[in-house]
Amino acid sequence: MFTRNHFSRVALAGILGAFFSSTAASHVPGLSFDRIITIWLESQDYVKVANDPDFVELKKQGVSLTNFYALTHPSQPNYIAAIGGDYFGLDHDDGVTIPYNVSTFVDLLDWSGVSWSGYFEGIPSPGYMGGASIGAGTDKWDYVKKHNPFASYDSITHNGTRLLNLLSFDDFHRAFAADPQSIPQIVFVSPNMLNGGQNTTLQYATKWSTDFLKPLLADDAWKGQRTLIMLTYDESEDHKKPNSIATLLLGAAIPRDRKGTEDPTYYTHYSFLSTIEYNWALPCLGRYDVGANVFAAVSDLQGVYENIEPPDAKDWDNSVSYPGALNSDSEKWAPYPPPNTKVVGAGGQPILRKIKFKWNLDARDVPYDGSGTIYDGKRLPVYKPAVANVEPEDIPGAK
Repeated sequence: MFTRNHFSRVALAGILGAFFSSTAASHVPGLSFDRIITIWLESQDYVKVANDPDFVELKKQGVSLTNFYALTHPSQPNYIAAIGGDYFGLDHDDGVTIPYNVSTFVDLLDWSGVSWSGYFEGIPSPGYMGGASIGAGTDKWDYVKKHNPFASYDSITHNGTRLLNLLSFDDFHRAFAADPQSIPQIVFVSPNMLNGGQNTTLQYATKWSTDFLKPLLADDAWKGQRTLIMLTYDESEDHKKPNSIATLLLGAAIPRDRKGTEDPTYYTHYSFLSTIEYNWALPCLGRYDVGANVFAAVSDLQGVYENIEPPDAKDWDNSVSYPGALNSDSEKWAPYPPPNTKVVGAGGQPILRKIKFKWNLDARDVPYDGSGTIYDGKRLPVYKPAVANVEPEDIPGAK
């Protein structure tokens, strides 16, 4: 999945990152983009979304990822996996608490100096830990914790500085109006239960998306910073079909000759993680982030990372969760597995040293081999001794 040239670019990115961090602490340049904003909508099948008039118009401005899959049902495990590299058997939307030694991409970002925030419509206050809030003048949920994965990881909720990065849409709009360049480099956006489509319709959510995106897609909206915008869905609506979801890549980071095109590469929510790791030459989490395909609209620009088709993709029934620590069925409970401390991620880097130290004495087998193999409730994860996924020569040392 790597080319030798990738590792030379890793060294270059480190030099550039150090330089820019010293001159502008809030901005670390990426290889192909300088900011990514991911916007999550709710529970719609790919075919329905792809034919929606508002979505069709948005497709003209970006790249449509036509072979993108959610990981399981219902909503929450997909959110959990997108920032932590695994959903740990989760098969429900009830509140969960993930222990402190289980890391997320926040650990990678804080180490690198890449800024981040989550913006959640209707959240009552920064770092709010409640399960939900009721919208003004209604009896309907507005903000829900299940759509805020950061609030489930102890490594975030036990850190006051990190909690203060969980903000509202009002905070986003104020920052964007004052200075778009003040918006963090990694942004996770979750609209409320109405605008995201959970309590409304497909058409309602795509219309909201069009309105929300209009100022973000305006010419020079980001004053020259290469901003990539990812509009996606958490899961499909029909649990009896493959979990195929619509996803668009938009924004100033997309080359003009790619706008209005389609990308048939196989992606999952783990590709969000691998793409971030690739772009900023970050260490990895040592979980299913390793082996996930990187968005070709990004990686092709550098020509140093080769995506693969998972060998078992056609047999994947990604509607049922595999066993794990968060599974509601006591017979399917399994402890949190340690990460694979020997693999190298899409950033050309091994696991973050801080994460490795947390698990250094845990010699149990792991389900993470860096191959991109897909698992679900029928094709269960295979646990093996941790091994490397690439040859050691020319790979930078552990961070």
